[in-house]
Amino acid sequence: MHSRALPGIVAAVALALSTGAASAQTQPQLAPKTLPIEAYFGVFSGAAVAESNEAPGGKASFRDTRLEIRPAGGGAFSVAWSTVATGSVSGKPKTKTTTVVFNPTPKPNVFEAATQGNPVAGNDFMWARLSRNTLTVYAVTTQPDGRYELQKWDRTLQGTGMQMVYTRLSDGEQSRIVRARLVKDAR
Repeated sequence: MHSRALPGIVAAVALALSTGAASAQTQPQLAPKTLPIEAYFGVFSGAAVAESNEAPGGKASFRDTRLEIRPAGGGAFSVAWSTVATGSVSGKPKTKTTTVVFNPTPKPNVFEAATQGNPVAGNDFMWARLSRNTLTVYAVTTQPDGRYELQKWDRTLQGTGMQMVYTRLSDGEQSRIVRARLVKDAR
């Protein structure tokens, strides 16, 4: 580089900095905003595929699922979900329904179940969190032999619906995963 060109380069850089041309490169990128819980309110339904290490041969099973998220007053909300599993060993559909109310906590976007179970007694200890466009619900309990079990439901808003991914870890090993695509039926 020629020493005569140096003052010109320095001047160009100084001009760019003073006009803000380089500021776009030096400003940090803003993280996507977390959606409020109200964005999740409504009724969703769809189909899911479950894969389990516990089933004979690790077979996949299919199920219909319904999810309802509603306000519960005072910043709280309720999550009610039900699944109807088809293709069971008995040949009869198996339905499971769960409803949990979550209350706000002092931590932003973190909620605790209104009624907490004792994990050592085999009951669920639950909480929920919001991050970007995903509502995640966690449940921890213990198995009869004392090993822990962690269940996690990620419910991610996408367009006019939601993608749901459920995972169950038993003592650190993934034992089940369910994937569902849900469509919003009603507000």
